[in-house]
Amino acid sequence: MREGSNHVVRIAPKAVRNLARWAPLNALLIVGLLAFVADLSLRPMAESDLFFRIKVGQEILARHGLLGRNLFSFTYPDHPDVDAAWLFEVGAAVLYGLGGFPAVVLAKTAVLLAAFAAAFWLCRRRGAGPTATAVALAAAAFVGRERFVERPHIFSLLGVVGVLIAIDALVAATGKRAARIAAVLCAGVALWANLHAGAFVAPVLLAVAGVGARLDRNKGAAGRLALAAVGTAVSVLATPIGVGIFRYLQLHLTLPALHSVDEFRHPTWLSDPALFIYAAGALAAVVVAGRRGATWAVLLPPLVTVALAAQSVRFAADAALVMAPLMALLLTAADERARARWPLLVAEPIPVVGVAGLLVGMAFGPRLAGQVPLRIGVDESELPLSAIAFVNANGLRGRMYNDFEIGSYLLLDPEGYPRHRVFVDPRLPAYPAEFHRLLGRADVTRDEWSAAMDGYGVESALLSYAGVNRRVGWWDPERYALVFRQADARVFVRRLPRFTALIASHEIPATFAFSAEEGNATVPLETRPVSSPVADCEWQRRLGELTFDLDGQQTSTRTLAAYYRALAAPAGCLRPEDEARLTSWLGAVALGGGRAADALPLLDRALAAGDQDPRTLTNRAVALESLGRTRDAVAAWEAVIARGGDPSLAARARDHRARLLQQ
Repeated sequence: MREGSNHVVRIAPKAVRNLARWAPLNALLIVGLLAFVADLSLRPMAESDLFFRIKVGQEILARHGLLGRNLFSFTYPDHPDVDAAWLFEVGAAVLYGLGGFPAVVLAKTAVLLAAFAAAFWLCRRRGAGPTATAVALAAAAFVGRERFVERPHIFSLLGVVGVLIAIDALVAATGKRAARIAAVLCAGVALWANLHAGAFVAPVLLAVAGVGARLDRNKGAAGRLALAAVGTAVSVLATPIGVGIFRYLQLHLTLPALHSVDEFRHPTWLSDPALFIYAAGALAAVVVAGRRGATWAVLLPPLVTVALAAQSVRFAADAALVMAPLMALLLTAADERARARWPLLVAEPIPVVGVAGLLVGMAFGPRLAGQVPLRIGVDESELPLSAIAFVNANGLRGRMYNDFEIGSYLLLDPEGYPRHRVFVDPRLPAYPAEFHRLLGRADVTRDEWSAAMDGYGVESALLSYAGVNRRVGWWDPERYALVFRQADARVFVRRLPRFTALIASHEIPATFAFSAEEGNATVPLETRPVSSPVADCEWQRRLGELTFDLDGQQTSTRTLAAYYRALAAPAGCLRPEDEARLTSWLGAVALGGGRAADALPLLDRALAAGDQDPRTLTNRAVALESLGRTRDAVAAWEAVIARGGDPSLAARARDHRARLLQQ
């Protein structure tokens, strides 16, 4: 390539002619692509990090400055907090104040649309056909869809496309124009760095492009790119944390060894098949792009993002988007071969209309069919709202353990900071390595966990994802009582004197055991912990309720055994209403099993405890009739008739009474 050339790659003449000829139809492709991206973005807000980011933004606005330390946690309140996304957080807080979560979702979608619109322009500028460009970018959007969430990295998606555009411009420009481009680029990277630490890739991509330009024997471009790399490296430091960004980035290298975080993991075929398929196509695209005139300055930067994605799945969306221009060239070459072979079948406007229609259909079809919800508010399905309401109602928020994701929501909850602090939240740099090491261990014993919780002064615990959260099984029932068990949430309280009444009222006789194969299993506690304030008879009654729920059958042996142990306690141990309900149920079970002799004393006991339910009276009458006690059965049926209520039941009672009187 000669110095000052206007293009980084050779633009296909036919593509240029088609662009002018089919401009209205090509606009359909842009609309279809952006509709597809918008569909992947306009979903109910389920990003747990957004809660803490809004809270941080609110505090920054209130304090007129960054927090600087971990104010939100009672575990490490004085630990430095390196905030590399303060501007995003302030923006999120402002949007949330103006329009709640929907406003944040709409703003996120606007940023993503801008990124893909810019990428479309870049692909076309580099010579890719419009249809191929739309397909390549739609595929990139599908690969990166899990990262289309309300987090700062969406600005990195826009930023990397901007850097690619700047690389092309710096290769082609000279003199003052090149200087203006570099100045705008540095300013943009400085803004980016205050939105997301992903701005570090800008000087890396520019430096690699400079090496590529050197390989292309374009010394002028290599020099301009090198200077731009230096300038943007300085721009990355133009934030309130300055060189603290290096500590923040280093954490992303050390943390995976201490604590497993899903977004830091290596991609796998089972979890990320779309990424692997796209990467295979990208490798082919590199070869094709090279043959079509792409320079090393164009080919090398995308390979950097691929290398980053290979190390951490959090860069998958970036890599897919940066590889899209090369993928578009691959698809353009395939399109040209198809046109040469089947000129009528793939002649314009068939591919344009077909691809645009497909993208629009994929975007709106599921919504019109009701498969995708037509709302963009907060998704509450993953939030343990009933458990949070329980801990709020019972004053358990003071020194409460929580997991990362729930800690984020608890900060924004009305009972959150400054009224209450959390145990931990997803602000990973705000906590020391030893803390991450503890939370990352899978081999913690109950004694070790109890000692750690004692050290942090933990008095209660709220855990979610109870089926797979191994920490659920680390709470020793001799020290902590399980007081809430609903859906996928568990609440424990420490056996302290001030919680005695709460434990006596709500303790559930269970602990948990974890295995990698099965997850958490609920283990009923037949023996009451020594320090539990729950009476033995009540413990057994609750044990019966628990096993009934676990076994899902009325005739569960351990359920019946627990209930009979509860009833074996001295008179007055159980509350009358519980005794009545329990004996009535057991009587019905015995009667249903053909054991009228066993059922009758239980039903009599239920009536003595105050049960006047028509079903209990009816069961007692049936039991007496089955035992041949005609006179008593007649009186029992008369009691059913006198009780009133269900007309059909009363009619049945009269029939039985009349038949018995005729005997």
